Amino acid sequence: MSKTKNVLVIGGSGFLGQAVCNQLAKAGYRITVPTRRYDRAKHLLTLPTCQIVEANIHDRATLGRLVSGQDIVVNLLGVLHSKPGKPYGQNFRVNHVEFPKALCTAMSKHGAKRIVHISALGVGVQNPAPSMYLRSKTDGEAVVKDSGLAWTILRPSVVFGREDKFLNTFASLAKIAPLIPLAGADARFQPVSVGDVAKAIFACVEDQGKDTLHNTYDLVGTEIFTLKELVQLSARAVGKNPVVFGIPDFAAKAQAFLMELAPGEPLMSRDNVDSMKIDNIRTSGRTFPLSSYECLSVVATEYLRAKHLPSDLDEFRTRAHRQD
Repeated sequence: MSKTKNVLVIGGSGFLGQAVCNQLAKAGYRITVPTRRYDRAKHLLTLPTCQIVEANIHDRATLGRLVSGQDIVVNLLGVLHSKPGKPYGQNFRVNHVEFPKALCTAMSKHGAKRIVHISALGVGVQNPAPSMYLRSKTDGEAVVKDSGLAWTILRPSVVFGREDKFLNTFASLAKIAPLIPLAGADARFQPVSVGDVAKAIFACVEDQGKDTLHNTYDLVGTEIFTLKELVQLSARAVGKNPVVFGIPDFAAKAQAFLMELAPGEPLMSRDNVDSMKIDNIRTSGRTFPLSSYECLSVVATEYLRAKHLPSDLDEFRTRAHRQD
């Protein structure tokens, strides 16, 4: 392990954050994970070097205290949805633009010089970007690059893993729906595993900017799929074969609008449909130099089956219960 020991992980309690914290804890780093609600990060308590702090990261004074004494900051903060706005909605503006600006300002003030910032694949491909999400991510990158800090920016494609909300959602849908009308069916993706993204972030932390300083990297997997193919793969993994068919843009926007009206986080928004107007694959960007990347068609099939299909033990228990 390097001499750097203190790492602040913004967004550390989430799907990707947990994988990052696991990597850092194994190497002995002292990790601080702020969260609005302590109980949302309790799963990290098993990591001996991880401190959970209940805090509002959007409060400037609180953010300053969190940054003080840190050697490296990893910013995983990101949201997928926001109400409409120009050039993007408030939720995107607050989390993707204003927060990175406040974070970089606090770091400069308190002497924390190294930041690893997680952006999104698709930034910089088209100007202006077709969606609020990508426009806000573009402006967030600009803030980090202009900060004067020792930055590295990583742009992952869609991230898959056992607890993802991507392939698992498709698998759950396939179990109940014989027909799946799909917006953006022909949009192409190059998904990357959560473990590989965590490894890349860890490598940047270990590197301390010696090789990755002021570089932007794409993080993509080994395979390219259309969205339709990803839905079909998820369905096959759980033993289903629904009819998956694409719908035109006007119908996709109408479908997404109805999903936005439902309570909770929408399965798909109109802005998501706009994001899929450009393929989510590597084009001309630099790929982060990991020794290897996990293969979605193998890894995802295994964890989807394990999570969504009953095990032999479950079936035995069910039969035993019926006999009683």
